Amino acid sequence: MEHNKFIKQMIDFQRVLFDNTNNTFSVMQDNSEKMITGFWDQFTWVTKDTKKPFNDSFKFVKTAQEDYRKTIDQGFDKLAELVDNKADKTARKG
Repeated sequence: MEHNKFIKQMIDFQRVLFDNTNNTFSVMQDNSEKMITGFWDQFTWVTKDTKKPFNDSFKFVKTAQEDYRKTIDQGFDKLAELVDNKADKTARKG
């Protein structure tokens, strides 16, 4: 039974580690977007059509990050569920 508690702690640790890393990347991405947008805004000759690919790529990256986060969160939830099910089966046998 103790090993299930240890496994849950490892899963929680990995989840927190992922959340912190993902948040760091999100902040870096947001800052990069602000820098590039500010850079392009300084040039009056840069049209909206020129900026569109950059804006589209920013949206794509944000969507991809959100989808990736959801997928990883679902994986952690499924892993925790599997550990809980294994613990329940072990407890019933004991």
